[in-house]
Amino acid sequence: MMSFKSTLAMLSLAMTAAVAAPAAPAQAETITCPHSQIRREVTTGLPGGWWNTPIVNSLTEARVTNIGGRAALQCIYGPAGSIQRYAPDGATCRVRGRQFECSRGSASGAGARTFSTGPLEIPQTWTADLDRGAVGRGSGVDIWFQAETAELLYVAPRNGAQLGVGDRRNRGFDGCRAARYSANRVSLRDIPVGSYICAKTNEGRISQFRVNAVSGGSPKTLSLGYTTWQ
Repeated sequence: MMSFKSTLAMLSLAMTAAVAAPAAPAQAETITCPHSQIRREVTTGLPGGWWNTPIVNSLTEARVTNIGGRAALQCIYGPAGSIQRYAPDGATCRVRGRQFECSRGSASGAGARTFSTGPLEIPQTWTADLDRGAVGRGSGVDIWFQAETAELLYVAPRNGAQLGVGDRRNRGFDGCRAARYSANRVSLRDIPVGSYICAKTNEGRISQFRVNAVSGGSPKTLSLGYTTWQ
C-alpha cells in the first residue's frame, strides 16, 4: 500500500505541475477582406437622358476603426468606398498587410485586453480620461483640447500622460507599446482627421485614439474614437 507520505508527495508534484503548466496559447483568427475589388454605382432610377458611370476600385487599405463604440474592421477601396464589419466579440484585432489578425487572450489572461473603448466628444477647452472614457474635469484626465485662439488648437497631455504621434497610422497595441512618447502638446494641424495617435495614460496604460472629426464654427468639438488596453 502507498504510504501517507508518498501520497502527499505525489499530490505535491501534481499541484506543482499544474501551476507550472504553460498557459493555453491565444486563439488567433485571420480575417480577409471579402473582395479584392468593389463596384459602386447609382441604383436609384434616373430620368431620361441621365446616366451613371460606375466606379470600380481595388482594395487599397485595411483599417481597424471605431464605429458606435465598438471595434470594426474596415476594407477601403479608394473612391469606390468601403465595407466594414464588427470585430469578433472579445477579440483584439490588428492590421497585417491587407488582412486582420484577431486574437483572444490566453487562459492565464496574458496579452493585450481592452480596458475601455468608445467615442469621445470633447468640447473646446475640456479634458478627457482615456482610462475611463469620460469627458470633463478631474484628477484622472489624460488629454486636454486646448485652444490658444480660434485657430491655434492643440491636444495636450495632462497629469503625466504622454502622446506618441509617429506616422499617424493605426498601430494597435504592439505598435503603441513600442512607440516613442512625449509630454509635448500636438497641434491639430499636425493630426488631421483620420490620424491615429498613441497615448500612455496617467495610470500607465497603452491607448490609441483616432481623430474622427473637428466641428466647424467656434467653439469647436473634437470627436475621437479610442481604445485603451489593460
